[in-house]
Amino acid sequence: MTHAKHGFLAGAVAAVFMFGAVDGAQAQGRTAWEGFHFGGHLGWADSDYNANAFAGAPGLTSNLGGSDGFAGGFLYGASWQSENWVLGTDSVWTFSDSSSGTATTTTGLTFSAETNYTTETRLRFGYLVLPEVLVFGTAGIAFADVDVTGAALAGRGGDERFFGWTYGGGVETQFNDRWFARVEYAHIDYDDENFRAIAGGIHKVDLDSDAVRAAVGYRFDWSPLDIFGPR
Repeated sequence: MTHAKHGFLAGAVAAVFMFGAVDGAQAQGRTAWEGFHFGGHLGWADSDYNANAFAGAPGLTSNLGGSDGFAGGFLYGASWQSENWVLGTDSVWTFSDSSSGTATTTTGLTFSAETNYTTETRLRFGYLVLPEVLVFGTAGIAFADVDVTGAALAGRGGDERFFGWTYGGGVETQFNDRWFARVEYAHIDYDDENFRAIAGGIHKVDLDSDAVRAAVGYRFDWSPLDIFGPR
């Protein structure tokens, strides 16, 4: 991790505990940790693109390489509290200008990759170390919409949906009634996707990503379970 990433993480953690100094309030009908939440996030993402030749495809003299930079988006989900335990769901949409370098084949043709957006759908499980501070872990599935294009690919490649798994964790606090702030880390490991080489064979493209993000949002005194009747 670069010094910039360490600085971002340290500042975000400090902000979380600063907000945590404000007492969390109880909302009518459920605790301040329960209900549907929505917010925005901003952070730093480090993506690693890698390609390999299979089934007779031309070998590579240079690979796709990595990319890092700022990324942001929105998140939503719902939580339920049982004593000091908080369980729920959390979905994250992220947009960035993440793109790989250029992979060059032994025939001199090239291709590259660019991520348009990613989504994560996760279970979240946490423990209240203080009434206003939650330490949590996450695990779930992820998708990435990626353009893999270039003269080395049949039809010059195209848009592909990468499927993967994600896990991570972080710290969240309540402030000003039902507002929340959090900082978290997430790792996403996507499965390989196949792209036909114009010279025959297949180029497998792999994508992995690590992200540190801070988020602020609001938790409503409403739950998706309310559609089945009052609590």
